[in-house]
Amino acid sequence: MKLFSKEENLVLSNETIQSILTRRSIKIYKEDQVPEEELLTILEAAKFAPSGMGLQEWHFTAVQNIDELRALNEAAKQVLLNLPEDDSVPKPLKNQAKHYIDKPDFNFFYNAPTLVIVTSAKDPAVSSPAADCAAALENIFVAANSLGVSSCWINLLTRMSDFPEIRRLFTKWGIPENERCYGSAALGYNGGPEKKAAPRRDGTVILVK
Repeated sequence: MKLFSKEENLVLSNETIQSILTRRSIKIYKEDQVPEEELLTILEAAKFAPSGMGLQEWHFTAVQNIDELRALNEAAKQVLLNLPEDDSVPKPLKNQAKHYIDKPDFNFFYNAPTLVIVTSAKDPAVSSPAADCAAALENIFVAANSLGVSSCWINLLTRMSDFPEIRRLFTKWGIPENERCYGSAALGYNGGPEKKAAPRRDGTVILVK
């Protein structure tokens, strides 16, 4: 199926569509910090994402302190290094531990100068926190790209929220005890070569008329 219809030129001239189509997951960052004005604009866009029943049950914690980011990276490493061997640990987390255990210098957030942690209720009575936070994260990525800010979706913390090493930092930063992370966004400026989009898979669009 062709990606665009006969109105292709109109679509490609639309700034919102352009921001979506040119977004890339960046894993090499410059040290330059995202200015506060731009960060607040991105976070405002996140707040305007749709949420189940319009409840907006989320928090957006933006960490720009480099020492705190290093502490979070070290805490994540300690979690992976000390995982119990029993079945209480999710398989994806075990797989990540195997992948990174021999990479002591690896930074889980790609040394981005800003990390936005999106949290919501652990046991919501009436809401859909995972979907709500995913929608907010997409707004973050699209808004960031429109401002020339690079980004990457980081899912590691979604499986670590309840580990003491991570929870201590969350509590220190003011993240409510009854919330867990549903995703995070690394933000900064691309320090590597321009990335091309991966080819889009065929057969993923179904039209019922």
